Amino acid sequence: MKVEVGLQTESNFYTGLTQDLSGGGVFVATHQIREVGDRIKVFLNLPGQKETFEILTEVRWVRSTYFSQSVEDPGMGLRFLQMSPQAKQAVSDFLSKRESLFFDED
Repeated sequence: MKVEVGLQTESNFYTGLTQDLSGGGVFVATHQIREVGDRIKVFLNLPGQKETFEILTEVRWVRSTYFSQSVEDPGMGLRFLQMSPQAKQAVSDFLSKRESLFFDED
């Protein structure tokens, strides 16, 4: 499942997709890497939702392939800082309907 996401900085607006969403943040695959600590507005459009949610985020980590031969997409891990109660509920509802990619093997 891919989720549409938009990013807005002081001077630019980007759009893209993510496949990595949690209750605390989102990974956005992009070549437009920002610095750790930068704040970015994210516009999240979840499947089944008519509303696009605006969420203030902070760059917590980056993955760049500029200097490496990594097969993983470059991008940024963004932590949610400010989001409306409706956005929190929509993310929670979305995640409760998706199967986790990770599981314990006991």
